[in-house]
Amino acid sequence: MINRSRAFEFILVILVMGISLYAALSDAQNLSWRWFTRDDAYYYFKVAQNISEGHGSTFDGINPTNGYHPLWMLVCIPIFALARFDLILPLRVLLLVLGGLSAATAVLFYRLIGRVFAPAIGALAALYWSFNYDILGRVYQQGLETGIAVFFVLLLVYKLFEFEIAWRKNQVSNGQLFGLGLIALLAVLSRLDLIFMAGMLGIWIILRQTTLRYFLPVDIAAILVSVLLAFLTRLTLNEYYRFADAAITMTIVSLAVKTPLAYFLGLYQRSILEEPQKLAARLAMFIVLGSGIVAALMLILVRVEHFDGFPRTALVYDLLFTALFFGISRFGAMGLGARDTKSIDEISPVQTVRQHWRQWVAEGFRYYGIIAAGLALYVGSNKFLFGTFSPVSGQIKRWWGSLAGHVYGGSVEDALSFFGINFEGDSNALHPLSTLAGRWAARYDKLSTPDISRYLHMLFLFALLYYLLLFINKRKAKTAIVQMGLIPLFASAWLQVLYYHALGYSAYKEWYWVSQLVMVVLALSVIPGMLYQTIRHYRFAEPSLWVIAAALGSYLLFPFWNVIRNNMTYHEWSPTAPTNDIAAFLESHTEPGSIIGMTGGGNAGYFIHDRLVINMDGLINSHEYFQLLKEKKAGEYLQKEGLNYILASSELLNQLPYKGQFAAYIEWMDIRYGGKDLMRYGPSQP
Repeated sequence: MINRSRAFEFILVILVMGISLYAALSDAQNLSWRWFTRDDAYYYFKVAQNISEGHGSTFDGINPTNGYHPLWMLVCIPIFALARFDLILPLRVLLLVLGGLSAATAVLFYRLIGRVFAPAIGALAALYWSFNYDILGRVYQQGLETGIAVFFVLLLVYKLFEFEIAWRKNQVSNGQLFGLGLIALLAVLSRLDLIFMAGMLGIWIILRQTTLRYFLPVDIAAILVSVLLAFLTRLTLNEYYRFADAAITMTIVSLAVKTPLAYFLGLYQRSILEEPQKLAARLAMFIVLGSGIVAALMLILVRVEHFDGFPRTALVYDLLFTALFFGISRFGAMGLGARDTKSIDEISPVQTVRQHWRQWVAEGFRYYGIIAAGLALYVGSNKFLFGTFSPVSGQIKRWWGSLAGHVYGGSVEDALSFFGINFEGDSNALHPLSTLAGRWAARYDKLSTPDISRYLHMLFLFALLYYLLLFINKRKAKTAIVQMGLIPLFASAWLQVLYYHALGYSAYKEWYWVSQLVMVVLALSVIPGMLYQTIRHYRFAEPSLWVIAAALGSYLLFPFWNVIRNNMTYHEWSPTAPTNDIAAFLESHTEPGSIIGMTGGGNAGYFIHDRLVINMDGLINSHEYFQLLKEKKAGEYLQKEGLNYILASSELLNQLPYKGQFAAYIEWMDIRYGGKDLMRYGPSQP
């Protein structure tokens, strides 16, 4: 079995790296025109190049910037040190590095799911991950931080699996907690919004001997969703953002009131959770008391904080949704007989706290201490070097979301996107599950886009069938869910999505949803895992699974290879063909030494010769520039920096967030390219 497993891993890595090498060695123009096409990726590339050449953390060579996730930048720096020799060479190397991350992640899927269920089921997930073109496009082909973020998320889940087995047999060591904290820190530094996942996993680790670990992460997410859903049931999205502060305040109050109340009413006690009548009574008491206290506090805060027009019916909706979500989690777990023989909470809630709070604090300090120390060092260095604690790109997108204009997309415009369950677009956080459900609903309705209610019915039907499937072998189902960390992953997935949408965030992208993608792939692996339980005692079961895995691999590999081969061609391009059209255009219409402003400009900034590109939207500019942009003083600032030209849409520059603040310095040239105007920039025009 060991030899077979290693043979599969070896073949998989050879295939992934072989295809990556083929793509990396293809014509130079393929790398920029067909592979690394995202402007955002070139923000990393140019900054990394400048750091490696001693210019500091700057995109344009003038303004210091921290508009990136730090761990991926550290990876990029040595790679883009090669840009001094050839601008395409680092792209070739980076493609191989991302191919290696893809292969390593696939191997982790194989090992984790293989140990939970069977190696062949792990092979199904690994093959899907390696040779699905949507995964390639979403995670690796863009050249962004997603590849390394997914790797560390899955590595953390894999180490959590090993921890889950170890703590049930032996005493937990400091090294185990420090190790998990370190991997969690690396995941957070790869994408800072993974802090929610790190936080939920800490609850899962530290409270491992209590039923709190199973319900508290879900309850935190449920309370957040309940409050926001209550507001959106009462208000439209546009109206909601008028009351967003009130909604967040109510969420904080609900968390502060309901989680301790649920604990002291026994909603985390096994003796209550296993008795339907006791559970129903305690739930009723919790819902009435919790919602009543929250309502009273909110009515006071409405006056104190001046939440004028606060929708009081949201309090009623919140009560109903709280009853629904807490009832589903408790009675759903009861149906599966969710009992953990290692649980220590047969004593009262107060006695449990008295006996174990020292252990929880000590272990929390070890796990969270590593994360807190790393983040403190990161934010402190940001403040010292860049004048702001967090990446300026995130601050700008939050600001965009608060503006009336929608030049950069604005906040979400529908409830499905708000909760991250849309079946298409950048808020499709549950891909590929939501994508498949949308396609099935559309086929049922014989429409290109499904009816929303049909889509929601499809999701509900899937959830119901998924739950019933667990009854094939309830013990194995519970073990798999626990060992793959699906509960904290599920809870943190909601928190991350709502972090972006609850207060308004603009220009969010599909590649943000890293932990969600891992969670969905792991959750879907439970389906063949449970079906396997019905035949695993037969001699033909495992060989048959390997045949299915081989068939799936062939079904995915050949189309995947054909797409790569057709796109990453050899000898198709002329050696003199430009690697970037905008850079070539600017070089032909501006003088060497020119400083050119662009809204975006990542690709051009990396490929252009003898000129500098300044990012005017601020995503990869300085914190000072961001403040001036808000104050309508960015035009004067750029003039003092010696800006010579602007290439941008004139219509865009007349809208928020710019609103004509550059107009006084622009001289029209009547030269256009790709829907954008090339304009001279200098002293204010008469």
